[in-house]
Amino acid sequence: MKKINLENVTLTNRSKKYFSPKNIKELKKIINYNPNATFLSGGTDLSLHVTKERKEINNIISLNSIKELKFIKEKNGNIQVGAGISLIKFEQYVKKYYPDFNSILKRYGSVQIRNVGTIAGNIATASPIGDTLPLLLSLDAKVVLQKNSKQTVLPLNKFFISYRKTKLKKGQFIHSIIIPIYKKNIFKAYKISKRIDDDISSVCASFNLEVINKKIKNIKIAYGGMAAIPKRAINCEKILINSNLSEENFNKAKKYLEKDFAPIDDMRASKNYRMEVAKNLLMKCFIEIKKHKLIRLN
Repeated sequence: MKKINLENVTLTNRSKKYFSPKNIKELKKIINYNPNATFLSGGTDLSLHVTKERKEINNIISLNSIKELKFIKEKNGNIQVGAGISLIKFEQYVKKYYPDFNSILKRYGSVQIRNVGTIAGNIATASPIGDTLPLLLSLDAKVVLQKNSKQTVLPLNKFFISYRKTKLKKGQFIHSIIIPIYKKNIFKAYKISKRIDDDISSVCASFNLEVINKKIKNIKIAYGGMAAIPKRAINCEKILINSNLSEENFNKAKKYLEKDFAPIDDMRASKNYRMEVAKNLLMKCFIEIKKHKLIRLN
């Protein structure tokens, strides 16, 4: 199978079209003629439109055969991840930089799902409970968007507009993701779900702290499952930045999560439960840092 030379594939059936380009050059051509087409990568989320909502997708552009989008490397103090990299390959690569990221991904769906799902697809679908998204937000990741030959680098924090709405424009596609490597920072991430494995989050939280002489010089906090989009806890961050690493300050800061988020009731959790858990995870982060010990259920 490795000897098979991948060719550009076009399938048509009445009003429906399916394209599978083998390189970015061909992808650009197809997008120019089909600006309203739907991108297919892993398809773990897109397929739900058919199986759950009984919708039909008329024009599909598959990105699965484009080798130029399948790269992952360290460059200039960042991890650069191509849009075609599967979650399982990223899971294996990210472990040496951020062990908690690896731990969260191991609970993301099943091995089969992570073998086809992509980190770029997770970003593009913009689900408020996409588990990689709060982690990427707290790490100040950037997304590289491409249209024709022009690339635009956008902070992920500015990418999400509203529920499943992003700044991705017609004709644009996600080329790659840039994740800074914080060698001296403390990175923590937690997922709360009804089952440990293969379950959707009720709340997912991520914390990225620069602590010098027991003082918080910088901090980024992000949550999933707490709003219509994955979101940074800006008010909570403001209370903690330049403050001492103390229980008193974290207790004060957790109250500001109520200013940052207004979660909803749904089948996975009530809004009160979500808020209480979000506060508890902030305190859990503090305790783990203070005691230099992980408090985890394995």
